[in-house]
Amino acid sequence: MRIVEHYSGGPHKLLRVETDGCAVNIVIDLHDPHGIPFVAVEVEPRLPDGDGRIWEVEGSSTVLVHCRGLQVMQGDRAYAPERDTPPAQAPTELESSR
Repeated sequence: MRIVEHYSGGPHKLLRVETDGCAVNIVIDLHDPHGIPFVAVEVEPRLPDGDGRIWEVEGSSTVLVHCRGLQVMQGDRAYAPERDTPPAQAPTELESSR
């Protein structure tokens, strides 16, 4: 059995998936005090499930996934249009002869 629900009416978005043993909540659009975005993933064991079985979480039931910035490959140049100006073009042959 799987129940999937999506909530987007609040300050952040929540995706909830329920299975026989647990429910998993994925919360997006969260920001730490410095404004860095992150996602929270929480696992809730079913106590008990529909068949009377008790489930437990091993390890942390909540995981935070932080954004560490954009991937930059060798040879890339960071360019932010709102901050940088495009590189000036070299004058054409016609312009340089004037």
